[in-house]
Amino acid sequence: MPGQESHRLVGILLLAASIPLLLWQAVPANQLTISTPAFLAVHSLMEIFAVIVAALVFFTGHGAQETVRPIRAMVLACAFLAVALFDTLHFLTYAGMPDLISPNSPHKSILFWLCGRLAAGVGLLAYVLLPETPATHYPASRYGWAAVLLVLGVFSYGLLLSPQAIPAMYVTGQGMSALKVTFEWGVFGLYLAIAGLLYLRRTRITHCDFESLMLALLLMAAGELFFIVYVEVSSTANLLGHTYKVFAYYFLYRAIYAESVSRPFRQMRHMLSHDDLTGLPNRTAFSDELNLAMARSRQDRPCAVLLLDLDYFQNVNDTLGHEHGDLLLMAVAGRIRAGLPETAFLARFSGDEFVILLDDAPVERAKQVGQALLQDMSREFDIGNDRLGISASIGIVTYPTDGESASVLMRYADLALHRAKSLGRNCLMVFSHDLSEVIQRRVQLEARLKHALARNELALHYQPKLEILSGRLVGWEALLRWQSAELGAVSPEEFIPVAEHTGLILPIGDWVLREACRQLRAWQDAGLMTGTMAVNLSTRQFRQKDLAEEVSAALRDSRLAPDDLELEITESSIMDNLATAATVLTELERLGLRIAVDDFGTGYSSLSYLKSFPIHCLKIDRSFIRDIPGDDNDTVIVRTIIALAGSLGLTVVAEGVETDAQLVYLRANHCDQAQGYLFSRPLPPDECIKLMRAGLRRVAA
Repeated sequence: MPGQESHRLVGILLLAASIPLLLWQAVPANQLTISTPAFLAVHSLMEIFAVIVAALVFFTGHGAQETVRPIRAMVLACAFLAVALFDTLHFLTYAGMPDLISPNSPHKSILFWLCGRLAAGVGLLAYVLLPETPATHYPASRYGWAAVLLVLGVFSYGLLLSPQAIPAMYVTGQGMSALKVTFEWGVFGLYLAIAGLLYLRRTRITHCDFESLMLALLLMAAGELFFIVYVEVSSTANLLGHTYKVFAYYFLYRAIYAESVSRPFRQMRHMLSHDDLTGLPNRTAFSDELNLAMARSRQDRPCAVLLLDLDYFQNVNDTLGHEHGDLLLMAVAGRIRAGLPETAFLARFSGDEFVILLDDAPVERAKQVGQALLQDMSREFDIGNDRLGISASIGIVTYPTDGESASVLMRYADLALHRAKSLGRNCLMVFSHDLSEVIQRRVQLEARLKHALARNELALHYQPKLEILSGRLVGWEALLRWQSAELGAVSPEEFIPVAEHTGLILPIGDWVLREACRQLRAWQDAGLMTGTMAVNLSTRQFRQKDLAEEVSAALRDSRLAPDDLELEITESSIMDNLATAATVLTELERLGLRIAVDDFGTGYSSLSYLKSFPIHCLKIDRSFIRDIPGDDNDTVIVRTIIALAGSLGLTVVAEGVETDAQLVYLRANHCDQAQGYLFSRPLPPDECIKLMRAGLRRVAA
């Protein structure tokens, strides 16, 4: 709780002060007499405070939600309902107050005083000893307060009517009776015993402030000692006893009522600043901590941020289910936490991203921590009956070297992380200002690309595909080009990832599909022998639920036959979500389209999808074609892919064919089709027409 340290210090000082105060007041001559009106006024205020606290404790225990209300809180509530009643009657029956039913006297007031102390002791003892059993197990407990009130009402009326029926507790001129002193010692011992039990059972006491409750019990016990030594009712010893009772009730208020009231708000703050799944601080909490760390940092004592992202985590969700994915995230969070320095701040940033803040950590220290984390992640995780292996990529930035604000630092950390992933994953990358230029370039690309379609800056070029044995033109692949008015010609390798990241690939991809279909139809109407048109689908396009409807609309609007269109999809797009891929591919096949797997051999090692999904063509990635026939490994891979495709009845296309030697090797190994600079670069539409009309004489020859 806020201010807990200062309150604890006040309580400890009060306990320490009780010893000299007791030694001073133990001598009757040192007990000063206070005037009756003044004592009554102060005493009444103190007792009213005690009654209010007792009522608050009652409402806390009885007013809590029944499904979470423990039976021990119900018993404590009923006990403090009794305390509130007895303390009220105690100060109403004090000598000098108007008579209540029978003449008021110290004896009469002390009776209710002792009843209140015993009720408080019994209630607190039950609170410490009873288990955390929900009150719903005892349906009758909800009416316990009424039964307590009825019994107390009858008992209290009897004491008010005939207080003399109880042996004297106070004799005027002589002071307290031996019976009263015995009772006070008994209450003192009861409070000390409860404090001892509370300490022994501290791990079982929940939903209260343990330290405040302990201080309340010890202060109540100390107060009882003052009630043992006083001689005159209106003396400083009695007043000190009531003072300690007030402080004890204040700590009781903090322990039970204030804790109960503030707990939901603390839980709400915790929920707003922490992740439900892992229990780690979330993005909001990390941002606050990062700003504080930046304020503490100096040039000679920098802080570092490590942004960690799991590699191919989506595969776990897709293959094993989200429950296993959640279990893996919790295990990863625990392993990361265990591998960090105690002073490190760890948060779950989003999804499978975690972020670590290191105080007083230069870049070399941050790299050491990052490498240790990568090594920790290399060990498999035991998830239920499964053993899962997963790697991670890390981006590192430091303050104040790399940026002046939290937002800039996190943007740079994200850039470093993406660079680590592009370098093959399972590695870390430290931000450098060379990457800053990449950021500026990327910002420019994003800003210009948003308007490229509207400004007619995008165009399609087409690269021919040929049948290797006959040299016959069998189709075209549509390739996107961007000529920006401000940036000039921008490479697809540069702007396509930006389009993917920003989501612009969806409207651009739809335009590419429709434009390619329109162009093929125009060539057909001109009487040209065109073959098929291949269009690449991005991963985000492939994930669209209405992809089949969009393709169908493009075919319908262009009046193109379905078997004239071939859609090229990468292996990673298929494997990202197998269930979705199966549905989408089936819907596309129903339209009568051809499906090709692009860049085959560079993605996943699993080949099960080739027989499970409706696929018609494999395109061998250019990286395998580049060094054939000179590279033995590449020749084996290419030959194996061709044989695999042939056994499955699939067409196989070699990309990036640039030399006669490559073509000879492909022809000798029965590759079906080829495309590459050996035949033609990607051409604008007018050049394509010339090529179709002239024929590919060189290849035919």
